[in-house]
Parts: sequence; C-alpha cells; structure tokens
Amino acid sequence: MSQLREPAFDRAVALVLRVGAFGCFFIMLAGLLASLFLHNSIPLNIERTGVLLMLATPVVRVMVACFLFFREKDRKYGWISLGVLTILLLGAAFGVH
Repeated sequence: MSQLREPAFDRAVALVLRVGAFGCFFIMLAGLLASLFLHNSIPLNIERTGVLLMLATPVVRVMVACFLFFREKDRKYGWISLGVLTILLLGAAFGVH
C-alpha cells in the first residue's frame, strides 16, 4: 500500500509545512516591526511565538503523516511515524531542563 499514495496525502503534508513556514515568518516579522514602535516585552513575546511555531511545525507534520498513514491502512509507515513522534515528544519533554 505504501507504493501507491494518494496525491491528497502529499498535499496535506505540504499544506502543514507551508502554513507553518509562512505563519512563523509573518509572526516574527510582526514582532520585528512591533519592536520598532514598542519598547517593552511585547515584541519579544511575539517573536518567541514565531520561534515556537517554527519548532512545532515538524511535529505537526509528523502527526498529520501518522494519522494519514493509519487512515490509509498503511500500518508499517503509520507505526514508524508514531515512533518518530514519540521520540520528538520525549526529546522535547526531557530537553526542556
């Protein structure tokens, strides 16, 4: 089943990456522009939000791929995606400190 994937699968994954990339760009640009006019912590918080979105984009991409693999009954790649997602989440949880 992994040999013949639907184009909708690739479009969904590409949409997640595109929205994440453009979203973090515009949020960080808004923080940069806000820093020109505001001299408090608000621009820094906006820029941090953009960075967090940039870091979250690959995780969401793996989540979407995992869901779509299981929905297509492609269990092999579904379990691989779930394993990658587990590693990403454990790395984020234990890498915070």
